[in-house]
Amino acid sequence: ITRTARIASLIATMSSSAAAAFAAPSGRVAAITGANKGVGFFIALHLATSGLFSSVLLGCRDSSRGQQAVADIQVQGKGKIAPTIEIKYLPLTVGDAASHDQFRKTVEEQYGKLDCLVNNAGFAFKGADPTPFAQQCKPTVDINFRGTVDLTETLLPLLRNGTDARIVNVASMSGHLSQLRSAGLRNQFISQTLTMDRLREMVDEFETDVLAGKHSKKGWGNSNYGLSKMALIAATKVMAREEAINGIKVNCCCPGYCDTDMTSHKGPRPPKEGALNAVLPATMENCPSGEFFSNMKVSEW
Repeated sequence: ITRTARIASLIATMSSSAAAAFAAPSGRVAAITGANKGVGFFIALHLATSGLFSSVLLGCRDSSRGQQAVADIQVQGKGKIAPTIEIKYLPLTVGDAASHDQFRKTVEEQYGKLDCLVNNAGFAFKGADPTPFAQQCKPTVDINFRGTVDLTETLLPLLRNGTDARIVNVASMSGHLSQLRSAGLRNQFISQTLTMDRLREMVDEFETDVLAGKHSKKGWGNSNYGLSKMALIAATKVMAREEAINGIKVNCCCPGYCDTDMTSHKGPRPPKEGALNAVLPATMENCPSGEFFSNMKVSEW
């Protein structure tokens, strides 16, 4: 039996147990961003077969790809997805505030709540891209951090109406704290009193320093993608503290170096396996909050 099969079996067992634990699992709604391919597609597939959700919503930029992903999930999940389970595409462009608002409006009108949000959509420049480093900064942090946080905050009222609500942010090992040369900056990112406003200011400071060519001297790392994912991990921990009173569990994960378009298919891990690192905190019983999952367990940031 392969490693992927063993992990999938573990997830199936957890999901089955979790489903039994819910008094009324029917009616639960999950939304996955960037779900038309790669890791996001398999997160959606796993959640659709988990038995925990009546509706699984695929938020995608491209309508044709989104619709095709819905059809592919129905084919690949045949015999595992109950006929009453709804798999649906909804238009969503992460980083576009108007799109965020329309997505929220649609979910609110049709379901009145959201029980699980998996923020999988992300962006990275290819290593061979000729765009100068400074010009790569804003597009990267706008989607991976600013857009993801804005979408999540837009959907928070619906998540607060959910049952055992979960938020899972797909981050990366590239977001490790050790990228920061400054101990002072590291301490700010891990501070238990860090607020979202201050975190936004720090990301703005990074962008300003990059544009001025001073980021290295100021103690920042030399990766726009790494910083964007580090900020997303920090945001996860801030949200976990803030939403504890509302019963929302907020975690993040690294799917690993997967064989996807984003890695130019250089990653050795199948995306179906990498997706399980997001599915675990989305479905497990007695879920922690504010943690970073990697290789199917809570890991150090």
